Formats: sequence, structure tokens, C-alpha cells
Amino acid sequence: MPEALDVTCPCCEALLKVDPETGTVVWADKKKAPPKNFDELVGRVEAQRSVLDEKFARSVQHTKHAGEILDKKFEEARRRAEKDPGGKPPHPFDNE
Repeated sequence: MPEALDVTCPCCEALLKVDPETGTVVWADKKKAPPKNFDELVGRVEAQRSVLDEKFARSVQHTKHAGEILDKKFEEARRRAEKDPGGKPPHPFDNE
């Protein structure tokens, strides 16, 4: 059996051991990323925090409006039920 071939990946520069008979990667030694600048990392965290704060604010606004919409729907259903107290409630599958 021939020995595995050493191949360097052109994209990530990882060292790959390839079986010549099957062409499959037997082992991959990934190149370690250089240490990152701490200030860069802090800046990315701050940017992510602002994005998350914006998403949270939108979610709160949506939740406020959803409550108002549900209250209006409930009041409309109550008004209709008071007009016809002996009426049968709609069947959920009638609209299909």
C-alpha cells in the first residue's frame, strides 16, 4: 500500500494527508489562525451589541402592537357575541 500524500490546501493552507488509492482525506492539520488584536475583538462585540439592541427594541415594539391588535380583535368578537347571544361560534375549519 502506497504512503499517504501530503497536500497543502490552497484556500486555508491546511496540510492534508490524502490516501492515493481512494482519494479521501485521511488527516487534516489545520493552520492556526494568528492571534487577534484585542481592540478589534472589543469593537466587534460592541457592534454586535448595538445590532442586538436594535433587534430587541423592534421586538418590544412589535410585542406592544401585537397586544393592541389582539385586544381590538377580542373586543370585536365580544361585540359580535353580544349582538347574537344564541349564535353558534364559527367552526375553525369553515374558512378552508
